[in-house]
Amino acid sequence: MNYSLNPNELGSFFALPSSVVDKHIKLASEYQIKTLLIFIKNQSNKNVYKIISKKLSLSDTEVTECLDYWVQRGVLNSENSNIENEKVIKTVVDTVSTSKPTREEAVKRIAASQELSYLTDVVQQKLSRPITTAEIKTLVWLYDCYGLPVQVIIMAIQHAIDSERLNFSYIEKVCVNWAKNDITTLKQAEEKVNELYLSKSAWNIVRSAFGIDKRKPSATEQKYADKWVNKFGFNKDMLIFAYDICINKTARINFKYINTILESWHKEGYKKPADIKDSEEKTNSKNKKTSYSIDDIKKKMNNFD
Repeated sequence: MNYSLNPNELGSFFALPSSVVDKHIKLASEYQIKTLLIFIKNQSNKNVYKIISKKLSLSDTEVTECLDYWVQRGVLNSENSNIENEKVIKTVVDTVSTSKPTREEAVKRIAASQELSYLTDVVQQKLSRPITTAEIKTLVWLYDCYGLPVQVIIMAIQHAIDSERLNFSYIEKVCVNWAKNDITTLKQAEEKVNELYLSKSAWNIVRSAFGIDKRKPSATEQKYADKWVNKFGFNKDMLIFAYDICINKTARINFKYINTILESWHKEGYKKPADIKDSEEKTNSKNKKTSYSIDDIKKKMNNFD
């Protein structure tokens, strides 16, 4: 379906800075955006604060906080502001509020937002229990301060459940990481979760092949696991084969040494241990033939003499 602006609405409109959409739409909360729209439309009205307060049911303090958000990002000017716009714009990502809302603020936001109300209901269903005040504050904070859509937050929670890491500190860490890496759509979140699943599976295959106790991998170990399993496509049998060679040569697990072996096998196109054995047999057979030929030539030369 194609959409277009109703021509009848062109008789009355106001200009909106493109930066609001291009730079700030993902980080600004629902009330911050609504406040800006009402302010721009009514900025020449001396009662603009009252207009915003009445339309959005916000206190004077809340209206000021919403407008200050846009001052800090260089969209609005304030006579009482000493903030240097250039510095603020340079550090927009770092200026996301680190303080979570109070219980009263969180409850008020949920009551005023159908999306947040829906989010808390879904989370309680997934957890099979009521969510705590701290968890409610975290959900509102992720939604308002980081601009993550409800479905993306739900995806992060489902990932935590599937990973058996169901604590809100982990969920918060995942969501903040996604926001900072512009993972803000359901499709992007699904791709990231799939990537995390493949990484976990890769490490489990490596860990099993090398006889490593169940534990989290280091960053380097995870990098090698992703490379060997997800990039090169090696299975457990190939990893065991490389591991045995490494142990026989070095008497210990050496990921760097094993990586050299697997890189050479990948370059040669080996997919299973039988490929390597077949190649070795062909090489040995070729060497034997070459050796026989040289000896035969020597014998003939001796006979000639």
